[in-house]
Amino acid sequence: MKPLNYDNSPCSPTSSNCVIWQGPDLDCIKLCTGDTVSDVVANLATELCTIMDQLSITNYDLSCFNLVGCKPETFQELLQFLIEQICLQNGTSISTDSNAIDVNTLITVASCFVVNGVTVMPLIDYVTVIGTRVCDIIDQNAATNNTLNQYNVRISALESATPSTYTTPSETVNYKMQSSPLVDSGTGAVPIDQLLSILINDPTYGYGALRTATGLPSTITNAALTQGIGNSNLRLATGTAYSTAFNWVSTWNTSDVNIASSVQNLWVVADDIYQEFATSKVTAGTGILVTPTTVLRETTYDVGLKPLPGLSVYKSPNALLKTAPGLNTGRVCDGTIMDMASIEYNDFSSAYDASTGIFTVPQTGVYTISFFISFTRDTYLGTGWYDAGAPGMWIAGIVTPVSCDSYCVNNNSPVVIQKHACINGSITKQLTAASTLCLKVINLTSYDYTPVSGDVVRLTVQRVK
Repeated sequence: MKPLNYDNSPCSPTSSNCVIWQGPDLDCIKLCTGDTVSDVVANLATELCTIMDQLSITNYDLSCFNLVGCKPETFQELLQFLIEQICLQNGTSISTDSNAIDVNTLITVASCFVVNGVTVMPLIDYVTVIGTRVCDIIDQNAATNNTLNQYNVRISALESATPSTYTTPSETVNYKMQSSPLVDSGTGAVPIDQLLSILINDPTYGYGALRTATGLPSTITNAALTQGIGNSNLRLATGTAYSTAFNWVSTWNTSDVNIASSVQNLWVVADDIYQEFATSKVTAGTGILVTPTTVLRETTYDVGLKPLPGLSVYKSPNALLKTAPGLNTGRVCDGTIMDMASIEYNDFSSAYDASTGIFTVPQTGVYTISFFISFTRDTYLGTGWYDAGAPGMWIAGIVTPVSCDSYCVNNNSPVVIQKHACINGSITKQLTAASTLCLKVINLTSYDYTPVSGDVVRLTVQRVK
């Protein structure tokens, strides 16, 4: 092979490392199609050296022959010696040498002839195997020499060929990569080595600028790990765990420790907050008025006191006959229901029936219920409601319409001359929805009542809580 500095003008020298073996695979020398000629020649030379080493006479142990004379010094002398021993074994001795041995004598074989751990064989067999192996070597040498001749022809042709010229490839870009000189989608193809330099070094569009803007990978990972909302935290809008939300990455802090998973979860949380505030409601307690005002996504809540509902009704009383006192006839529940049709205000709407004077509690809560009555015995003679011979009284109270359950009751018992009988009463207590009440009055004096201008009966119901 010609050296690289060999002057063989006008031919250009070509390294054997650049020449490819295109012949068949040769397993016996571990040669494959596509290997360089340097590999081919090296493999052949190695195999030849191995063969020469195997043929060296020093590799063979002839001590079993007990040779007294000169031992074989060349492979040819060794082969001739073995042939003579074979002839002696077959009874065709060609030598009268007194040192001749039996051809069946066991011989310790060289390591390359050991099979299945057997290190000896009869002399005749050993010689036969060696002869076969020598023939194989001769055949291999011939094939090797032929291959080397072909290599020399190919190498000479390659060394005489005109060497190829390498051209750096170019690529067009679809976006701006450099400002000066401009490298953009319209600047045409740019050599890839120039593009690589721009990607690495450009202070605006290069890798350094990107790393400065985003931080190192470890910084990005640490940023992802700062996510403070985990799988078990509850969503604002639904009250369920975030792990149940669509698109939530439950493995963001285990197998998915990356900025993409964290950003995806951030969007889930942002959407949760958006939905919560988009549908937020404020529920006020009793007596509290909340007035919302919404501008775009901002809602302002004006909170103030809301007047609680109330009722105030009255009437000028009708004639009311006297009732004889008795244990079962002189009770307030035995009195007459005041069906007051004059309404000062009514926030309860149909809860009060003016035709019956009965109020039905619309909602369980705390109420203040009160009443006032004024009955006059308008006469210029006599003692008014007072009767020294038969003392009596007026009784008024807020009670249930059909039983004797009472809420608040009061009375007026004249003990002196008294023209007006005035009674009032009030109580604050919790009333249960659907329960009923009314104002009843009973006249237990000695005189019937006839209407007098200015007299009044009044019922007030005010919810306070």
